[in-house]
Amino acid sequence: MRINPVLRNESKLAARTPKFTILLFIYIAILSAGVLVFYNLYSETFYANGLDLQSSVMLYFGMAIGQAVLLMFIVPALTSTAICSEREKQTLDMLLSSKLTPFQIIIGKLSSSSIKVIMLIICTMPIYVVCGLTGGIRISNIIQLIMFFAVTTIFVGSIGVFISTYTKTSKVATALTYALVLFIFIGTLIIAFIILMVEGMKGNGADPGIPWIVYLSPATGFMSMLSNQVGMVGQMGYMVPSMDISKYAEYISIAIQLGLSVVFIYLSVIKLNPLNTKRNLKIFKRKKS
Repeated sequence: MRINPVLRNESKLAARTPKFTILLFIYIAILSAGVLVFYNLYSETFYANGLDLQSSVMLYFGMAIGQAVLLMFIVPALTSTAICSEREKQTLDMLLSSKLTPFQIIIGKLSSSSIKVIMLIICTMPIYVVCGLTGGIRISNIIQLIMFFAVTTIFVGSIGVFISTYTKTSKVATALTYALVLFIFIGTLIIAFIILMVEGMKGNGADPGIPWIVYLSPATGFMSMLSNQVGMVGQMGYMVPSMDISKYAEYISIAIQLGLSVVFIYLSVIKLNPLNTKRNLKIFKRKKS
């Protein structure tokens, strides 16, 4: 099996530098510290009354939310400079002049960044298994959560590569990537809330239903998945059904994320293809003459 040359080269560079090892250590240490603090707070209750299944569910819920927030900040930082860094180091022309196609370059860059993050996610599975051992959480729930995180990583990574292809400097690419990611995750929910408020102020009496734009945010699928798995801790389990969000929202979210990832990759390949640039220059010269 032939490995993508860009992916192979990026993997070798990551293995030779301690940055990723330090990132992995810090990432797991943060989540592990959260687990230790949680069990320390509930230690007296455990000794007196034994393990409470609801506490395990709360721990799982808290770790999932915490990891989702961490990933939302880590993935753009790793992917937003994928192409910009090559352009700044003046090595992009060398890549384009090689036998590699623009598609191979984009996929290689996206894969190398996504694999790093997916490794972080997989390394946290033993921490989640603690919840499964104490009860209240099934292993299938943990696997489903890991798969959702992996899909979201690819989606956010494709956004970073897309922005990196269309910008010239790393600072601008990083800022734009974070802005677009925050808009998709949070901005779409705010827009959906505004639409509901406007429809409610009209006073038609009919139920306007949930705006379709809410499904563009991976947060909707994420919260729906947690609701279906553990009831989102107590009364919060009724939040998703009461908002008329589909119980299959996580699958809708996964489909949308994968579809948008393909679109972002396609647009990145078009932009990176030097033949398109030459063709545009020829058209411009013909019009000028």
